Amino acid sequence: MHFQCSLSDLLPVVNLVEKAVAAQDNIQVLKGIYISAADNQVTLTATNLELGIRSEFPAHINQPGQAVVDGKLLAALVRTLPQEPVVFELTDQQLMITAGAVEFSLTTMPPEDFPQLPEIDDLVFTLKSEQLLKLIKNTIFACGKDDRRPFVNGVLFEISDQMLHFAATDINRLAYDAVKIEQQLPDTQLLIPMKTLQELQRSMPGDETEIKIAFNTKHVIFEYGKNKITTRLIDDRFPKYKNLFPQDEPIRISAGRQILMAAVERAALIDSDDGSQIVIFDAADGVLEIRTPASSKGRSKETINVEHEGENGAAAFSAKYILDMLKAVDADQILFHFNSDLRQALMKGDHDPDQKYILMPIRLN
Repeated sequence: MHFQCSLSDLLPVVNLVEKAVAAQDNIQVLKGIYISAADNQVTLTATNLELGIRSEFPAHINQPGQAVVDGKLLAALVRTLPQEPVVFELTDQQLMITAGAVEFSLTTMPPEDFPQLPEIDDLVFTLKSEQLLKLIKNTIFACGKDDRRPFVNGVLFEISDQMLHFAATDINRLAYDAVKIEQQLPDTQLLIPMKTLQELQRSMPGDETEIKIAFNTKHVIFEYGKNKITTRLIDDRFPKYKNLFPQDEPIRISAGRQILMAAVERAALIDSDDGSQIVIFDAADGVLEIRTPASSKGRSKETINVEHEGENGAAAFSAKYILDMLKAVDADQILFHFNSDLRQALMKGDHDPDQKYILMPIRLN
């Protein structure tokens, strides 16, 4: 293997693929990046068997070939190279990397030991990047972390009635969004790891780029441009959730998102004595009072004018849970429907009927 490429082509691909390199693993080759050079393209691949990423860049190939080198070391090296053409040459199981006066020699691992990424050809559909990013952004913040309940560590990927539904929960709250898809596909429920969706958030363009999505019962593949991200699914069942959305709450307010967010952020400065951040919403006659319970640190109270329908009443919530939703959604106005008897509340933007957020109130002593 012998090829030359530009640093500007090489660096972004290395930075992306490195995210799938296993940090610690008894299988040494999983700590590597697989390099394949052929047909004026160099393909880099990494996988930790949960997440796999493949990408490619153009290069002048003098001799095709394959090699596997330590992925973290390769990425750290490439980030320090000068702005010079970069030459890779494989000789006697050593990969020579030169750029200007810089020369490194990296020990290689057997390429035949590197696992192949899954391929899926039967269940495939496309979605615009901006649509997928919206689904992720509006749900991923509600994930939890609990090895005893694996479903909280991921996002539900559900297809039914030509709609793609995303939902996530940590038991105390649930975030949901959906978009229409053009293809006719069988009803499906899969659980995608949160970490995979975080990588998609970081790497996908926020535009109308077509994302090719393929899936089976064990894997989902996201492919766009020259990038391919694969993930093994979480083996668990997501709880039934659609009957949880409240149909008619007695207290219904509408408030400006930025105004509401600023008020809750100020209230969250006063911790309760147990370290939690609790805010009490008290709606009465078109005014929402946002206050904190009294604690040894003090208390806060402020009022904002809101559109108000239904009853007067109050309920307490986690400030963090409210802020997570307000920071994720793009709406100017927030609809907040709640009650005074400890049943679940509903928050959503006024612009998108598909996006919904359920959170449980907090019982105050």
